[in-house]
Amino acid sequence: MYSPLVQLDDELQYRELYNKIYCKETIYTYDGYVVSFSPKTFDHAFFSSSNRRVRDKSIFNTERATRILWIKKVLEDATLTLYAGWDTTRKKYDASRRVCLVTDDGYVVVLRKASKIKFIFVTAYVIDSDEVKQKIMASPIWSHNT
Repeated sequence: MYSPLVQLDDELQYRELYNKIYCKETIYTYDGYVVSFSPKTFDHAFFSSSNRRVRDKSIFNTERATRILWIKKVLEDATLTLYAGWDTTRKKYDASRRVCLVTDDGYVVVLRKASKIKFIFVTAYVIDSDEVKQKIMASPIWSHNT
């Protein structure tokens, strides 16, 4: 396991922890980028849809929430591979999206580039299929030059 899991009582406690660690502190990647976290992003990162096609994000996802501290650890880990993200709307790779994959655990952290020195946290999740993992690993390697 990449890092210990966090076991809290309910969604509110996870939300408070997220706000305390990520929204009120300055977080940096291992290579010096500032990462901005919004309280609103909690719902996108820690809720899942009952149906992937609907994307309603109506169910609190404990599997994601217990890995809440992994996000910062992943961002600070220089040994992990970074990939260009996939833009589902335009159906192509998007170098302004930085995807970090913890291969053994199938955990993903997605960032969107906001400027030359700043990223915005988009989401983090555990991959639910080998097909998705293979697609990420087949993506272009993310480059600082984009």
